[in-house]
Formats: sequence, C-alpha cells, structure tokens
Amino acid sequence: MNSNKMILALIEHRLAVGAKEYKAEVPLDGSRDHKMDALEEALDLAVYIAAELLEMQLDKQEEKKEK
Repeated sequence: MNSNKMILALIEHRLAVGAKEYKAEVPLDGSRDHKMDALEEALDLAVYIAAELLEMQLDKQEEKKEK
C-alpha cells in the first residue's frame, strides 16, 4: 500500500470512529463551529506532542544515566 493510501485509510478510520461515537457523520449544516473545533484540536495536538517530546527527552536522559 502506498503512503497516500495509508494516509487516506487513517482518515477514513477516524471518520468511522467519529461517526460511531457521535452517531452521525460530520455535519455540513452550520450546526458545528468547525473552525473553533479545529483550533481547539490543534491546541490539544500541541499539548500531546509536547508531552511526547518531554517523555522522549526524559527517556534519553535516563539512558545516559544508566551508561
């Protein structure tokens, strides 16, 4: 499977998860503030990435101490 198909498969999976969780597809009727939702998700992403980076750095420090 090429990378584009793998990316599409991930997106399709997330859409399916959302449809199951919210019992609906993404609405296109103005009932959601997609811009605000996206900005909030981007902030969440920044938090998760920062946490992952810190964990990686701490793991690296621990590995150095063990040597």
